[in-house]
Amino acid sequence: MNPCAFNTKDPLYIKYHDEVWGRPCYDSLKLFKLIALESQHAGLSWLTILKKKSAYEDAFYQFDPNRIAQMTQGDISQLMSFPNIIHNRKKLEAIVNQAKGYLEIERQHGSFSDFLWKTVDFEPINMHYQTPEVRITVDERATQLSKALKSYGFSFLGPVTVFSFLEAAGLYNSHLESCPHNPAHADKPLDPAAWF
Repeated sequence: MNPCAFNTKDPLYIKYHDEVWGRPCYDSLKLFKLIALESQHAGLSWLTILKKKSAYEDAFYQFDPNRIAQMTQGDISQLMSFPNIIHNRKKLEAIVNQAKGYLEIERQHGSFSDFLWKTVDFEPINMHYQTPEVRITVDERATQLSKALKSYGFSFLGPVTVFSFLEAAGLYNSHLESCPHNPAHADKPLDPAAWF
């Protein structure tokens, strides 16, 4: 068992840890998808969301922000009976608002990816963790990014959830130094694209 992978035995979570988590992602649309899924994670286990990822893709037009931004309250009402997603109306509405915020950030900043990566000066931050016990769950960068996202209408993305997103998207490298899947030790850049 790899202690870096949160001591999980679930094969889906292990695959996610090994092939996706912590690998730098620079694609704006993929980052939007991940942050939208992270917002659904608030108050729930991430494994729950992993198991529902494909259903969310079907429910939200493969996370196309242009289409999501056009969704109505009637559409949300229909999603309340959509199979295998979280039937929390406010969380579902949050994805619509996030899509609108994404489009506004793209308009103002040119790139959602740049808007996010600016948080770490466009370079992944290696946390250099030696043991799982020293991992942190929030910091000032995540707190400030949470506030910035909130100003664009993003919700269910408090500082702890945003910190989790920064780790998942590879802006932070929170793999243990000893982890065989640590991107810092890879011979070539690792692309998490297949998961998206």
